[in-house]
Formats: sequence, C-alpha cells, structure tokens
Amino acid sequence: MKHLSISLIVAYCLLSSDSYSITFYISPSGNDANTGTSTSSPWKTISKVNSKNFNRDTILFQGGKTFYGSLNFTNNDIGTSTKPIIIGSYGTGKATINSDKLSGLYIYNAAGFVIKNLVFTGAGRLTNTKSGIIIYMDKANTKLSYLSIQNVEAYGYRNAGITIGSWATAGGFKDVSITNSNCHDNGKAGIEFYAMQPYTHRNVSLRYNKVYNNSGIAELTTELTGSGISLGGVDVAVVEYCTSYNNGWLHKAPNIGGPVGIWAHESDSVTFQFNESHHNKTGSSKDGGGFDLDGGCTNSFMQYNYSHDNYGAGYLLAQYNGVPVMKNIIIRYNISENDGRKGDQGSIHIWASSTSTGIQTVKIYNNTIFTKPSSTASVKGFYIRSGPMSDIKLRNNIFQTTGGVPLVYVPYNTSACLFQGNSYWPSGGTFKIIWGATTYSSLAAWRTGTGNKQEYLNGIAKGLQADAQFADTTLGVTFNDATKLTTLKRYKLKSTSSLLNKGLDLKNLFSINVGTRDYWGTSLVGKTTFHIGAFQGTPISNTMEIIVARPDISTNLSLSTPMEPQLKENILQVISNPIQNDLIINFALAKRGRTSIVLYNLQGQLIKDIFSAEVNAGENKQLRVERDQLTNGIYLVSMFVNGEVLTKKVLLNR
Repeated sequence: MKHLSISLIVAYCLLSSDSYSITFYISPSGNDANTGTSTSSPWKTISKVNSKNFNRDTILFQGGKTFYGSLNFTNNDIGTSTKPIIIGSYGTGKATINSDKLSGLYIYNAAGFVIKNLVFTGAGRLTNTKSGIIIYMDKANTKLSYLSIQNVEAYGYRNAGITIGSWATAGGFKDVSITNSNCHDNGKAGIEFYAMQPYTHRNVSLRYNKVYNNSGIAELTTELTGSGISLGGVDVAVVEYCTSYNNGWLHKAPNIGGPVGIWAHESDSVTFQFNESHHNKTGSSKDGGGFDLDGGCTNSFMQYNYSHDNYGAGYLLAQYNGVPVMKNIIIRYNISENDGRKGDQGSIHIWASSTSTGIQTVKIYNNTIFTKPSSTASVKGFYIRSGPMSDIKLRNNIFQTTGGVPLVYVPYNTSACLFQGNSYWPSGGTFKIIWGATTYSSLAAWRTGTGNKQEYLNGIAKGLQADAQFADTTLGVTFNDATKLTTLKRYKLKSTSSLLNKGLDLKNLFSINVGTRDYWGTSLVGKTTFHIGAFQGTPISNTMEIIVARPDISTNLSLSTPMEPQLKENILQVISNPIQNDLIINFALAKRGRTSIVLYNLQGQLIKDIFSAEVNAGENKQLRVERDQLTNGIYLVSMFVNGEVLTKKVLLNR
C-alpha cells in the first residue's frame, strides 16, 4: 500500500497522453501479469494499480464494469497541470469503483490529477465511514496545484461524496475544479473543503454539480453535518450552475449551527451564482437553509440564485467567534420563495455572535423575496436576529409576504441597518414591520417612527407599499437543472406593476457597480432606469432573456474513443497578452460539441457571455470583444465543451 498525495485546478483541461506517458487499462477479464498497456492486455485489479507509481500516465477502467477496492496515490505519483495523471473509463459508459467500507479514491500530498467518468460507491452511509474521494495534504507552507474532477458520481459514504482538506499551517491546494458531478446519499456532505486556517485553498471552481440526499449524521452531536456543498478556508472560489436539495435532515448537534445547501466559511472572494438550492433541512433548530456566507467570509457575492422551500434562511450571513471580521458582502438579483419553513428564520437572515468581530459593509439590493406562513416556523421576510454589525444597506428589494408574516423584523433599535427604495406588500394580510419594540402597520408609520431615517434619501421619502404584481401565480417550481433558472416566470413583473422604473439608480447615487445583468439575464449595460426587485426587463412578452448554454455532457466520454483527425486536443488561444486593443480569442475543437466561451473577472463574476453554439471538429473560430466593453484588469477566458473546461488568464492594460 502506498502513502498518498493531492492537488487540483479551477480551470481544468484534459490533455492527451504525450510520448513520455503510458496509458494503462484495467478490465475484469484482464490479468495482473499482463503489461496493462492495451485493451487486449489489460490488468485486472485495483491492487495492481496501487502497487505501481505513475508519472503523468493515464489509468482507464473498462466502462460499464465494476471494480472492487480502494484506489490510493501518493507523492510518488507525479502529475502536473499540463501533463496530469488521468484516472477514467474506456469503452462504453462509466466504470464503477465499489469500495465497500473504504474510500473509493485516496490521494495524499500529491498533485496533478484528472479524475473523470467514474462512479464511486460505498457500502452505505450507515456502514462506510469514509468519503468517496478523499484528497488530503499536511505539508506546511505548501500549495499543491491542479486537481480536476469531472463527470463523477459518489454515493454510499458516511462522510462526504468528495472531501478536499488540509491540516497544515499555510498548506493547501490551488487550482481545483469539480464539474458535472453528482454526490448523493452520503452522510456528512455532498462536497466539502476544509482547512486548518482561513483562506488556504486557492482558485476553486464548482460548476454543474448536483448534491442531494446527504442526510447528516445524527450521532455526531458536536459536528455540523448534512450540507450539500461546504467550502471551508478557500481563497477565490466560484460555485455556479449547481443544484443542492434534500440534505441535512439527520443533523442533531444542539449547540452549533446547522447544515446549508451551499455555503462557505473563513473564505475570501467567494461567488455563489446561478444555483438552485431547495428543500434542504435540519434535524435541529439551526439552519437548514439555501445559501450562506458564514464566519469570516470577506469580499464575497451571492447573486442570480434561486432558493426555495428550505427549512432555514434563503440567504444567510452568520458570524461566529474566533474568525476574522465578516465584511464586504453583496447579495443581489436573487429569488427566495417560501424559505424559513422551520424554527426562527428569515428569508434573508443576518446574525452575529455577541462576542464575535461582527459583520461590516453588506449591500443587499434587487432581490425578490416571497414567503407565506409555516406551521413549524416563525418566519420573516428580512430578519436581523442579533449581534454586532455596521453598514448594512438594503435597496431596491421586494419583500412580499402573506398571512401576516412580518416583512421586516429587527427586534432592537439599530443604526447599523438602512433601508432605501424597497417595496413592501403583505398580500392578504396585515402590514407588519417590527423595529425594536414597536410594530408598524404601514410604511409611512415606520418612516415616521424611525425619525425619517428608514426609507428616506436626501429628505425625500422612498420605497413603496405596493403589490409587485408578479407575472405568474405558480409556486414551488423546481428545476434541478440550474441552466433553466431563467425560465422561472413567476417573479417577472406585469406591465401594470407600480415597481417598474421605481428603483434607485445605485450607480449614480452611491457609486455601486450593479453588475451586467439581472436574474433573467437582461443586460444592465447602459440602463438609466431600474425596477425594484430581481427583474429588470421590459414587460413579460418583450423580455429579453440570455440563457447560458450548459456544456454537452455525453454519457460516453471515453478516453479511448478516437479523436477527429484534425486535432488531438481542444485549443483555446488569446491573441496578445497583455491585451492593449480588442480581446481576440481563437479556438478549435478535437471533437464536435456545444461550446460556450465566457469571460469572468478574478472574483468569479460573470463579465460577458461571449459565444455559445455547436462547433464542428477542426473548425477554426475567432471571436472579438471590443476594448471599450472592458476595463483594465485581469480576466479569465473559459471555454466549456464536451464536459471539459479550458481557461486562459489575460491582463488588459491600455
């Protein structure tokens, strides 16, 4: 048995084996005495793989077959970002690694791996005590680079489907990506990252993953279990087009927080965008929500997400003791529908421990919140529960409730929180804003009761007490495919809505960069008038929608399938770097496929959807982004095709 090793990448690439690497094949019909270097002379067992060291080689298991045991790799197995060790399937379908009571794949203190097109299954979350994939390091002051997990399924483990962790001072992984993978029916989590210190793992990308039915572990009464995606100690991370649902119902720990569908803690520059998180649960009174930026998170975004029918908050900020101050958080263009189904919750919920460093500088704007009563919860539209905080600004949001649910609940007088330009509507119930010890029954009364501090701007009353007039009455729409979020009809506005063109111009009034699009993809570039809420389009029938195409995910992405003769690998080029004029992008494919090319900034924010179409193999394409559309800075150009991602970092300096 070998000792182990790890590391991963944000923009992962699959590269063909070069003349110095070897492809090894494993088949149930093989023999461990074979060379293993062809499909006619394959190895037979995982034990044979574990007995060897690999140097930028490819290891392929026969698709559609099951192999028993646990794969193990160490720092004696050498891969790099350009010549990784590839572990995958050949032939038809995915190979299954049945690891019984062990981990399916364990990498220790190593780097340069691509793991793709495999199924990892354990004996069940009540029997197997491991994770499906464990990537772990304990080397201090070291960053291990390049890990890519693609088209993987992991289930039947007591811990997590995928665990990536470090327990070393200033030691962690960088350039990590997990894409198009399903982690379900595990105990502790679907996908989890952890570290000894904040801001340890750098450049993490999670895209197009599904995490569901991860129950939590009832007997772990001092640990937080049952989350979908949990990012701990990351520095620059993007979670997008992911779906998290029905997690956390067995979490029982009474004195710590609870699970969340998608969340981060002790992390910097995290972006959650274009995700759906729904029907997540908790077995305690804590959490069970949709999205959460938790203790010590800084410079982070939650945007363009759809949260609904969760036990806990739709969008949570929570600060606990012993971590850096939480600051510079933006929550925008999100939708929350009927969150807070259990316990003491708000659709947007903020809490800080009284002895923590607190929460500072939070901008919450252009979100749409709708909630109705729950028989098992004391739910609110917006809720500050307690704790030290400052500079919390809420603007251009819709708070709409039914059945007397409080629109706003801040149970103490505070100067930390300012509301301007929001819409409030108690559909079919009593208007209720609770501020300190007073319950206000109208927007006007709240303005007056706070000394004209709330919903005032430069001495002029702002905000509306008005029905948003949503475009559709349907509730409970569930997609489980985050590329379809922009097809949600309900929270667009009718042409008769009084909220149209009544939003504050946040850029001109407060120098806020409001982004490039709304929830539905409507461009905000050049707009001078804004609606209240997540919808910024024209009346429904004329709404322009931009839907980013999902990469074509084949059920047979075998590495043994011959490539088209024109190219051996996909090509992505940026002409001139640094860029001084227009951004010119050249690309070509080895195999025909649906191709999307997208531009991000380093914070993971979507800057521009550049291209999306079917492209033939060997066809050379050139794209141009005019210099006037971009400002100086560093950008990431990402190409998504056939389950693979290529990324180029470019500097614009003119």
